[in-house]
Amino acid sequence: MEQSFTLITIEAPLEESAQTASECAKTRKELAEALGHQSRAVREYTSQVLTKLASADVTLLQDFANDVIDALNRPESLTRYSMIEIIGELAKSDSKIVTNAYEPLQDCLYDEESGTVRLYAFRVLARYGATGPARSVKVWPDLSMALRSFHGDPEFMAMMSELIAMLGGRSDVSVKESAVELFAFDAEHARGDLRKKAEIISSFAPEVLARINKANEEKARAATAAKEAAKAAAENEDEEEE
Repeated sequence: MEQSFTLITIEAPLEESAQTASECAKTRKELAEALGHQSRAVREYTSQVLTKLASADVTLLQDFANDVIDALNRPESLTRYSMIEIIGELAKSDSKIVTNAYEPLQDCLYDEESGTVRLYAFRVLARYGATGPARSVKVWPDLSMALRSFHGDPEFMAMMSELIAMLGGRSDVSVKESAVELFAFDAEHARGDLRKKAEIISSFAPEVLARINKANEEKARAATAAKEAAKAAAENEDEEEE
């Protein structure tokens, strides 16, 4: 549906429009509707205004949660990550919005165009997972897949920091153990910040890392023994032929 978008214009400074919206419910409603405007410029401008409004007083946007969730499907990354940021703010007082937005947030987590969209989605889901064991179990399959998929990407280290925060929250033991398994190699062999963060992750279930290291050592010894046995067998064959 075409929106009038008459109360404010995209030429107005963002702060001015956000101030107007904070004082006028009709303007807030118009902004929420403008998230579905046919013009990309209008959608992007609106998303930035709403982000500023959310940072000032997110309660003013509680009535427009469905509009925010719907805007996660817009083609431009600026609108998508702005909406994720707003969802994160709304979730601080009512985590139900993450539940309602879960599927589009999953899509954003694997966004092909924007690392910022991926990181913001990871952040919201990780912070949601930190609020309880069941929620951590729910988000972990997606978070672990994202960590595998984007290992080495610019946003990866920030994702690890969010994971550490989640593990330090009310995460389920099984999630902590699985995270240690995922980063066991980096905790032993990586360098720099990657290794430091991997070591922190390992501290949430050190017994798992110890078990993995012991298993690796046993495999290495078995491989060495097999190689030596093969070498000895080959030498015996040579002696028999002589």
